[in-house]
Amino acid sequence: MKRCGSGSGGFRSCRSGWCGRRPGGWGLGVKRAGLLRWPELVAVLEGAALPADVHARVPEPESPPLPDAFRLAGGEVVAERAGSGTARGVSGGRAVGTVWDGSGPRPADAVLVVRTLDPALAPLLPGLTGLVAQTGSALSHLAVLAREFGVPAVVGAADAVRRFPPGSRIGVDGTGGDVRAGGE
Repeated sequence: MKRCGSGSGGFRSCRSGWCGRRPGGWGLGVKRAGLLRWPELVAVLEGAALPADVHARVPEPESPPLPDAFRLAGGEVVAERAGSGTARGVSGGRAVGTVWDGSGPRPADAVLVVRTLDPALAPLLPGLTGLVAQTGSALSHLAVLAREFGVPAVVGAADAVRRFPPGSRIGVDGTGGDVRAGGE
């Protein structure tokens, strides 16, 4: 077997060229490779042909994100209007910094503004100036870590991702739950 030229970290390619990077490959692509069942993937990597129906398989559509506030009614999601003043501080302190969404270059005084407190964001906490989330809980993993790192944090800041675009300046009051544009 030869190495795949896909830049995937030097993983070896299958003989059938399932990744589509080899001349004469099947052109399945990495995203559609997820449509293979585990035994099929193993077989293809060992040189077997792709299943005949793989190109007819349709990936499940991505569902839209849930609204920040919602209820279930008859099995359907019904958006609720998030009231003003619902933001709450979950990690004390005050900070002024530059909004960062976790992608691109990190500003020196980064305030991470996200839709939800995802534990996968934990490696970003060290060195943050502040943390703002549209949804979340004071008992969430990320809020607990923010307290541990001494990072002022606010959750429940309505429409924060839209109101505070990356690069703008904001002030975060992790005690009172206040987030202000311009770092006032």
